[in-house]
This record gives sequence, structure tokens and C-alpha cells, in this order.
Amino acid sequence: MVRTSRAAKVAWMVAWLIVFYLVARVVSAHAGEVPPAEAQAFQQVFQKVAPSVLAIRAQGRDAMSGSQTRIIERGSGVLISRDGLVLTAAYLVHGMDEISVEFPGGVKVSARVVTSEPAAADLALLQLDRVPLGSIVSPMADSNTVQVRDKILIVGAPFQLPYSLSVGSVSARWAPNTAYRTMPLAEFFQADATIDASNSGGPMFNLKGEVIGIVSHNIATDARSNRQGFVVTSNTAKQLLLEKRSAGSGIAKGSCSTPSVRSC
Repeated sequence: MVRTSRAAKVAWMVAWLIVFYLVARVVSAHAGEVPPAEAQAFQQVFQKVAPSVLAIRAQGRDAMSGSQTRIIERGSGVLISRDGLVLTAAYLVHGMDEISVEFPGGVKVSARVVTSEPAAADLALLQLDRVPLGSIVSPMADSNTVQVRDKILIVGAPFQLPYSLSVGSVSARWAPNTAYRTMPLAEFFQADATIDASNSGGPMFNLKGEVIGIVSHNIATDARSNRQGFVVTSNTAKQLLLEKRSAGSGIAKGSCSTPSVRSC
């Protein structure tokens, strides 16, 4: 048992070394766009927030096929309270039978959907069965303070793999029912940071290490398939998930910047 534990620790130490190498590569790729001090800030923020980003794996059955086809979705989420609340994308977890969340270090915890907005905003709030000791929580920012051209980080947590990181800027802001009328309640940030499958449901951070949005999806913007990421704002998540839940759950309304579910 001790050997297994040590092997797991060694594996995750190697994974973190790979992550830090990739961070340096990502930031250096933007060296012509950001000053050295800002590049260093990206690295510092990533090291601070990455432990709060969780890998999510959900399993269910396809109702359209008579529940015979097994569905597996993988993506990311972010721990926003010490009591085990996790924000993610609704399409990953809505209607699924089993949800597993993986923490840094490889610890896996079961979770359930507390509330979700699969059609209106592609957001979901999970409750973990337990929170591993020493888990890191990321605070939620007031997304109204975010400006176009602000620098951002998007962090993903591929299941059983090192973290993914992309950096960029906010390129636009879309009011509800403008960018995507199929999700009428969602306010979006549009960002030029690269988004892949592992980022889906994961957080977008400002340079203070605060969550300013949850990754929804991306679209091709021209014939060369340049990608523009669409991220649901943190204020949308607060209004549709946290404040709505507080009305009937005994959770006091207020700022979600403190690491306790009772202050969300």
C-alpha cells in the first residue's frame, strides 16, 4: 500500500513538472504580445489556481436509443467552495447517471447535480460527496469589472493527464440573447485563447486568479478555422445557479469571493 502511494506521488510530481514546462512554452509563445512581467504573472496565476481545476467524467445512457447506448462525457470544472460546490458546463453532466471528479493527486470523488441550466446557459452546479483535505478553492469575481482586451487564462484538467493551459485576451462581450439565441439567459465573453475538449466546463481566470467565467464551447470564425472561445460569465452563474439555489436551500446570498458555500 505504501509503495502504491509513493508511486502515485511520483507520477503526479512528474505530471506537475510537465505542466510547468508547458506553462513556460505557452507563455513564451505569447512573448511577443505581452511584457515579461505579464508573462511571469501568467505563470504565477496558473500555479495558484490550477489545483482548484478538476477533471470531470460523467456516464449515462442515451434516451433516444432506448437507453442501450452508453454515453461518456469528459471535461473540467472548478471548486468554488470548501463545502464542495463545483461549477461546470451543463452538457457534461445533465441527466447523467454517474459523475466522477478527479482532484490533483489523482483522488476521485463522486458528485451529483444540484442545479443546472442545460438549455438557457449551459451551466451546472455540482455537490461533491466529500472534499479532500487541503483542497484549493478559487474565488468568483464580479464579471462586470472585466473589460475587452483584459488578459485571461483558461485552464483545463484532462482526466488522468496533466493540465492544459491557454492564455489570451477578452475580445468581446455579448449580452444575453445576442450571441446565441438558443441560450437566451447566458451572457458571454468571447476570448481568443485556445479551447479544446479538456477545457469544456473549466474556468476562465483573470490575472488575480479569480473565476470570471465557465467555458462553454468554441466556433470557427473564418475559413482558416481560427477558434474563438465562448465563456459564460461568472455573474450569469451566480444569478442562475447560486442565487436561485439560495432562495430555498438556506444558503445566504452574498459574494462568492469567500471559500464557503454559505457565502455564495
